[in-house]
Amino acid sequence: KEGIALKSFHNLQSRSDTADVAYERFSPDNGRTWSEPTTVATHRETAKGVERSYPRSGFVDPNRGVGQTPGPDQPIVPRVPTLEKRQPPAHRAPFTLTPKQEDYVDQVLVAWERSSAKVETFSCRFVRWKHDKVFGDKKVDGVIKYGSPDKGMLRVDEMEKNGKMVKVDVANTEHWVCDGKSVFVYDPTKKQLLEHQLPPELQGKSISDGPLPFLFGAKAADMKKRYYIRVMRPPAGVKDQIWLEAYPRTREEAANFSRADFILTASNMQPFALQLHQPNGKTRQAYSFYDIKTNDPLGFLRGNPFNASTPFGWKKVVQPAPTAQAERNPDPAKSGRLR
Repeated sequence: KEGIALKSFHNLQSRSDTADVAYERFSPDNGRTWSEPTTVATHRETAKGVERSYPRSGFVDPNRGVGQTPGPDQPIVPRVPTLEKRQPPAHRAPFTLTPKQEDYVDQVLVAWERSSAKVETFSCRFVRWKHDKVFGDKKVDGVIKYGSPDKGMLRVDEMEKNGKMVKVDVANTEHWVCDGKSVFVYDPTKKQLLEHQLPPELQGKSISDGPLPFLFGAKAADMKKRYYIRVMRPPAGVKDQIWLEAYPRTREEAANFSRADFILTASNMQPFALQLHQPNGKTRQAYSFYDIKTNDPLGFLRGNPFNASTPFGWKKVVQPAPTAQAERNPDPAKSGRLR
């Protein structure tokens, strides 16, 4: 079809259920071309606290006159700014635990939290398989680094090609960095380093509320608040492993994955493997972690892994964190700037 006008929202989150910054853009030709994104207000500081909103896209069913989300057939619930913390609609629990099973889950999560609390620095290699029912399987190898409480880095170094693992050029790979004040994402297609600045109230905070809470600073209470969790029985013959299965409790969490399978090494409560089932039901990503090092005094001597440098010939695009003044008087022309 032609002539259909579309409106798109996207937002950035450094923690669950909260949009740090949101953008909107428009298409007059059914998605063939789009306008430049402009900032949409997501929070406003007041004398009584911070008012927050969570912009979402949708459409109106012309037959029923009902607002719809792009996903399941459910009416859109208006998200009115409020000074009180709004609890998103909860997903129904996919299983029921006995009191004994619930107690065992608590024991595992508390032990995991105590072990994570001792980690000041963490680094590991990983192998990731992306299983797609339509496009087939893809395999990559990379590195993850973490510095407590608010720094993290993930970079893909090798990818499978014609049955062999080959090196990936640094300027053409998946790579993101968080230095505690901004999240940096490398975009090889546009040769841009995108800096998403975090609001002041989020700077210096733990990154355990990000999309991979199973790796960075797990806290028992937060994990149970965000997910339905149960301990699974490992396959026959598998020893020194604890298998966990987690389901999102809210729609915001379910946008990241529909189910997570996580394996801990029982002797030291360190991550062994992670599998994320995507919401589309067709794709899953499986991570295997190896060469794990924690609190290594020599680990970061070769340089700061959380310093995001701009590759030669690239442009650095800064997307500022929204301020109270910008929220009250948004200026589309200042939604991003080049350095």
